[in-house]
Amino acid sequence: MGKGIKRIVCGVVTAALLVAVSLPVFALDDGAYIVSRTTSYVNPETGETVDGGTNIALGDSMCASIVEEEALVEQSQGKTYVTLGLGLMSNVSDVRIQIQGDDGSYRNAEIVKTGSCERVGDTCNHYRFEVDSADNYISPILYVTPMGRDVQFFVKLDTSSAAAGTGNFISEMVTTAETPVEDVPVASEEPAASSEAVSSEPVSSQAVSSQESLSSAASSQAEESSAPSSSSASSESAEEESGGNTALIVWIVVAVVVVAGAVAFVIYKKRRKP
Repeated sequence: MGKGIKRIVCGVVTAALLVAVSLPVFALDDGAYIVSRTTSYVNPETGETVDGGTNIALGDSMCASIVEEEALVEQSQGKTYVTLGLGLMSNVSDVRIQIQGDDGSYRNAEIVKTGSCERVGDTCNHYRFEVDSADNYISPILYVTPMGRDVQFFVKLDTSSAAAGTGNFISEMVTTAETPVEDVPVASEEPAASSEAVSSEPVSSQAVSSQESLSSAASSQAEESSAPSSSSASSESAEEESGGNTALIVWIVVAVVVVAGAVAFVIYKKRRKP
């Protein structure tokens, strides 16, 4: 194969790799979105806890109990804001949040309390802060009273689940008029009372479970040596999150390389003809 064709193939492959590396997985238009989240007591990128805790299973359970299942993501003019709901506030104080930058390092975020709600029988406060990207990790730090120390964990937002709306959060960027009709709660005392009666038992059960997590965490604080650290589950979870994106990028690169090879072969054959 001639040097010219080799240069063409190398150039196409290099361009394909650059595109694949910089390819954004999800891009949100300006607006407000509700997204789901996952939590992890260990740092998903290192497999280690940050606060020195060793009971990973108990820590994971406690983190899942504290963080509201959905978060608010607001995108406007190149800026991204996230609002997280942190519950069990009767047992938690001194809330701080660190955000991951695009370079992978963490820094303290300036947080603003925008509202609160009731969750699993306790108060859940909503905290809003700016992030570099909604796809980066978020790391809350809370002082847990029953444990007598700070607890730090990690939250990952699933931007692929984004649905337009504000849920039960207060948006600083989207006014009521801009919010889709289906996302605006309708005031109706009778149905609300009925719904509360139906769901009172599950909520009570969740509250007991959450309180048990904190109580168990406090008890475990005195016996940390009896609970060996295990990070493989969290590592597998992180791998599963990135697996789908990696597969997409690999397929794009393979397709471009195959097309480049075919073009190079055709050019080569034409040059061989007298």
